[in-house]
Amino acid sequence: MKRFILPLLIIFIFISLPAKANDEVKTLLKVLDKSLQNKASYTQQKQRQIDSLKIILRQSRDIRKKVGTAQSLCFEYSSFQKDSALAYAIHMNRFAQESNDKELLIEAKLDYSRILSSMGFFKEALAITNSMQQKQLSPKLKAEYFLGQVTIYNHQKAFASNEDDSQENDLIAQIYRDSLLQCKEVPSNVRAFITAPTLLFHKKYDDAIHILDSTYQSYTPYSRNAGIIAYSLASAYQGKNDHENTIKYFAISAISDILNGARENLSLKILAKLIFESGDIDRASKYMKNAMEDAILCNARINTIEASDMYLFIDKAFQEKEKHKFIIITALLIALCIVCILLFILSVQLKKQKGKVEQANESLSYHLYEIQQMNSILADNNKIKEEYVGLYMEQYTSYISKIANFKKRALKIAKSEDIKKVTSFLHSSLNTEEDLAEFYNNFDKAILNLFPNFVEDFNALLLPENAIIPGPGKLLTPELRIFALIRLGITDSVKIAHFLQYSLSTIYNYRSKMRIKANGDRNEFEEKVARIGQQIRE
Repeated sequence: MKRFILPLLIIFIFISLPAKANDEVKTLLKVLDKSLQNKASYTQQKQRQIDSLKIILRQSRDIRKKVGTAQSLCFEYSSFQKDSALAYAIHMNRFAQESNDKELLIEAKLDYSRILSSMGFFKEALAITNSMQQKQLSPKLKAEYFLGQVTIYNHQKAFASNEDDSQENDLIAQIYRDSLLQCKEVPSNVRAFITAPTLLFHKKYDDAIHILDSTYQSYTPYSRNAGIIAYSLASAYQGKNDHENTIKYFAISAISDILNGARENLSLKILAKLIFESGDIDRASKYMKNAMEDAILCNARINTIEASDMYLFIDKAFQEKEKHKFIIITALLIALCIVCILLFILSVQLKKQKGKVEQANESLSYHLYEIQQMNSILADNNKIKEEYVGLYMEQYTSYISKIANFKKRALKIAKSEDIKKVTSFLHSSLNTEEDLAEFYNNFDKAILNLFPNFVEDFNALLLPENAIIPGPGKLLTPELRIFALIRLGITDSVKIAHFLQYSLSTIYNYRSKMRIKANGDRNEFEEKVARIGQQIRE
């Protein structure tokens, strides 16, 4: 029954409450203000807790443990991010199916239906629960079923378009709540969560407060459970028109939501409305802004709709402004007369300044033109630099080719004349393989100097499984060198083959294979390669 008992988060925050009720409320509101300032740190703490559960889920091999961990993630996300809660509810159902445990699968479906209802998908949620046969459910699952129905109809009540629909959903929720209270599987210390709404439904506020207060005292201050009980206590005091205690317990509930990283914070919205009605417009606006931000981040459709009460605040603020309208209009008329005099004086000064402004604009236009010219020169320099590197590389390759031809010819002459020493000298002095390797290395360095992210940018144009990674000690591979030349503007396969000392067919094969491995339109692949690093330069 772990979904009945919310995890207790121990908060190391203790405050000394003043004796007077009014002072107590002021202190709580200050604590709430401070909590909102530090909300980001509590959210990070919540995220770390969720991340640790994700690690456990990834490392787990036992299918039942996976179900339990996915269930915990679903619960943690339920008040933090609804779409993620739904995703893990789906995972939980998948794991439950793999376990072949019927009870576990029904339990997972019930959790799934509750998440759906909290996001406003009532038909889908009811379709799941209504498909279940109560008689075939175990006592434990029957309690879970009743709890699910209560949750769905409570959410549906919040979406009711009129009072009749709201009362009808409330009545159905109460029927299932009564059935839930008949279940022996519900722990005694949890019954306050269920009993209190029944008492509030029948307007037995004092009885509800008696039960809720004793339960509230049993929880750690500002724990998640204490916050939920505080919300019910505030609702009971609100029914009794006890303004002080209503604000007190809504404030405690709101603090609990923030400290525990909950974004589904209905208490803060209600508190904002109450604070606004008491005249503290600035604080109410701050509370409502935070509540709206959390509702959007949580993707809580119900909370976002309930936040439409904010329009009532705006309307009341407008009425307050109307009370001061006469005074403001009078002050504006006096100010208008003063402004007219000042405008006349300023118009004279503006005519004098107009000429100076025009001169300044001409000077500014001239400087802008100079800047544009400088940018154009810089762009041309970049282009020249790239072309120069390509020309340098081509000349270097031609040089190596000439040396190789010289070596072959010299060897032929030396052999024909049988000059062994000359042959030995030529073999030891001219080593085009080493020269070519050095040339490739220098070429690789030049490319990576011009385009530091060339390898990463090139692989980004390929499908992930086709990424080219240079081996240990290598800067570029043959394929990368071919497309580095294309980036430099050398697109002729004949020139590329001559440049890299490959056969023309080899170059064609490499270019064709890379186009096939491209991520996207193959016909645009080499055009994209030719633009690598261009954005950074621009």
